[in-house]
Amino acid sequence: MREAEVRDEIEIAGLVVEGFLDKFRPIFGRGMDRSVWIMEKWVRLEHSIGGVRSLVVEISATGEISGSVGVRIGDSDDDALSRGLWDSLERSLGFLRASWAATLLSYPRYAASFQEAYVERLVVSPAHRNQGMARALLDASEDLARETGKSTVGLHVSGENIPALRLYESYGYEEVSEQRSRLTGYFLGIRNWLYLRKEI
Repeated sequence: MREAEVRDEIEIAGLVVEGFLDKFRPIFGRGMDRSVWIMEKWVRLEHSIGGVRSLVVEISATGEISGSVGVRIGDSDDDALSRGLWDSLERSLGFLRASWAATLLSYPRYAASFQEAYVERLVVSPAHRNQGMARALLDASEDLARETGKSTVGLHVSGENIPALRLYESYGYEEVSEQRSRLTGYFLGIRNWLYLRKEI
């Protein structure tokens, strides 16, 4: 486990796309070849203006990154983040498809809190799942939150993602609120997003 470096951003982006392929495929359609490029731009923006620090699990024998977590612990320029994502989407997908993709990618909605660390994304490559990496990344997220003076850790999970929901609940995360979306329900199969929080 180590802090991500700039050179890791392309691999983190690939992990995110691979880990959430069922969500990215309906959004990008035939533009899937551009999804990793767009996610790399997003990860770079998160790191530079989004207040996010990423941690990665690196396989020592191969140097491959098998898991990553991005945790928002600092101030975020949300307007600049939105503009940056929009620019990447429009350049890659065109105006109409970019508008649709931006709408779907805007879920779940979250308002940052000064005393809370927020897990933006936690992903483990399919080949390395069920080996305790998600738990290690979650532990590292909570350690990072404590080190930076946060009192809670929050995250969103889709109501349909039962394995992730069970993992978070077993770690003491409790449901605080729920967002329902007919749009993501229809296009992504995600009808509700659960916001979970844990005091640390």
